[in-house]
Amino acid sequence: MSDFLRPLPDEERKARYRVTVGNRAEPGHEGLAYEWAGSRRRLAWSSISHVIAAEVGEPEGVRTIVFDLLCPEGDCWQVLRLDAEPGDEAMDLAAAIAEQTPSSSQSASLKSVAADGLPTLWYPDLVSFEEATLSDIC
Repeated sequence: MSDFLRPLPDEERKARYRVTVGNRAEPGHEGLAYEWAGSRRRLAWSSISHVIAAEVGEPEGVRTIVFDLLCPEGDCWQVLRLDAEPGDEAMDLAAAIAEQTPSSSQSASLKSVAADGLPTLWYPDLVSFEEATLSDIC
């Protein structure tokens, strides 16, 4: 567990929270299809233990809604990260993810995006988002 007064060193955060950024997400019955490194992949819904959504960026500047789908891997996490523009795009993706994953795996912020398009979490940058998520789930 990390001390919230001291951020994790980058190496430790990256080792414990392994992020793959997916593109062109397509939720389906079997899992979430996405593009990574020029190929299509699929993440099975059953392998996801947590889904966190947050707004990342400056409220008056560039911002996006980030979805981290966490899969446990020992004492670390494999994370599929998706992003969407605030508004309908984020709301549609959140609703599709919420429809396919167990309620117990969904953060309140994901449920909020699915319901009204607005996450309940905000972070100025991805490092802060990752540190907070690690702190919450460990």
